[in-house]
Amino acid sequence: MIKIAALENNILAIVAGTFAATIAAEDIEPQFHALTHFPDRRARSELADLAERLNLFAAHVVELWNKACAPIPEAEIEAFARRHVDLTRRYWAAEGRCMNWFITGPARFPVARNEKRMRISDARRADLKAHEAMARKSAKRKAFPHGTDYEPIRSGDPVAMQRIVTRIEEVALSIDRMKAANAIIRRMVKDLSSEEDMIAAVVAHTGLPTDAAARGIKFASWQSRRGFSTTNSRAELRRLQQRLAALARMKERGNQSQEVETSAGAVEIKENADIARIQLIFPDKPDDPTRRVLKANGFRWSPRKALGNGT
Repeated sequence: MIKIAALENNILAIVAGTFAATIAAEDIEPQFHALTHFPDRRARSELADLAERLNLFAAHVVELWNKACAPIPEAEIEAFARRHVDLTRRYWAAEGRCMNWFITGPARFPVARNEKRMRISDARRADLKAHEAMARKSAKRKAFPHGTDYEPIRSGDPVAMQRIVTRIEEVALSIDRMKAANAIIRRMVKDLSSEEDMIAAVVAHTGLPTDAAARGIKFASWQSRRGFSTTNSRAELRRLQQRLAALARMKERGNQSQEVETSAGAVEIKENADIARIQLIFPDKPDDPTRRVLKANGFRWSPRKALGNGT
């Protein structure tokens, strides 16, 4: 597991690319004097939590890029570490303005003012969680711009058609296996065979896993008869075949474009077959109302190109 942060002797050392920082527990300890009887323990805990977040993100990025068979993006890890440390310092500063009346004493305790400071501190803590979540999402999008093998197939994927063909073959094979299993089950039910014998026969003749075979043979509370239903699989097969045909037609048409005069100027409407998207190319960046209308209809503005839902 990659480590970009290490806590030793109450000092946190962070090295990520060209970014380096050291944070001592005694330096942040005063920020927790009004919150706990043990500010030294709180400071060490905060440093340990920061180190864990940094190292987990770095490990996440390494795992993603190893799956993508690409060089580790040190700049991605560095950018996260730099920003996350800054957000953490802001959280500590906001937390340091809060007080606990167990520590300061209840007499004339500024309740309203402290509640406001606590809300600010909670918001800064939420910023940390949001930054980590967004950074992980961004890293995954960069490592797999067209999604992973276990995600829906995107039309803009250069190998989308090949992946759909593979998926069609898998679904068709699954349907054939279920049909063969149903024939075996019907025959063995007439012979009054046991469930164990049915499972063994289905596994031997169809190649279905034992647990999958058992699901079609053992009765569930909602079942009226044994066997596999192919309704959903056949519907999925038709959907995949229709999508493959639509992509094929789009590839055959190739790129097409036309220019339309609008209040925002001459706008080029382009059907980009290479990325399976409809693009609206503006002469300049559209104003806010125009972008809101586009976003409401599934388009997303980009400094280079405005990408829509696709076809």
